[in-house]
Amino acid sequence: MARVDYHKSDTSLAMSDDATGNRAPLTNVLTSLMRRLGRSLAVYAMQARPWIPYRREELWELLEEIASQHREWAEQLAEEITAGGRMIELGPFPSTYTRFHDVSVDFLAIRILDDLRDIRSLAEQAGQLPGIGSELAALLTRISSGLSDQASSLEKALIQAKILAAQASDSSGL
Repeated sequence: MARVDYHKSDTSLAMSDDATGNRAPLTNVLTSLMRRLGRSLAVYAMQARPWIPYRREELWELLEEIASQHREWAEQLAEEITAGGRMIELGPFPSTYTRFHDVSVDFLAIRILDDLRDIRSLAEQAGQLPGIGSELAALLTRISSGLSDQASSLEKALIQAKILAAQASDSSGL
């Protein structure tokens, strides 16, 4: 039995082959990705606003742009899912995010960088599943590429702000 588990939030991606070789519906994978985007740590940060020193306002603006794009992508995926006649629910934010209350934007931005990489991996997995039409494949490619660009931009901003050391960053993982 083949199995892929996604564990970063309360939602999970589980694709299993059963005895007949059938895969879990593509809709389940898209719904999982839609939830991860719509309930990403960047989106959460917009509601549980961290402490932002005046010298970190540009970093906060970048995080706002990232969150806005996540909401847009989640909406586009929701449209794809509902076009197939499926009902969806975004659901709550993962309860583990409550540990990010009352933190600085510096601390939170590093965690958002990790979250971006995790979501990108999920988007890439979704884009490789069978049964994807050309429009959906293009959307998943845009999302995956956009997440890579976001991670790269955020990493550069963190290095520029001296929150991450340039030699410690791993841009090959983007």
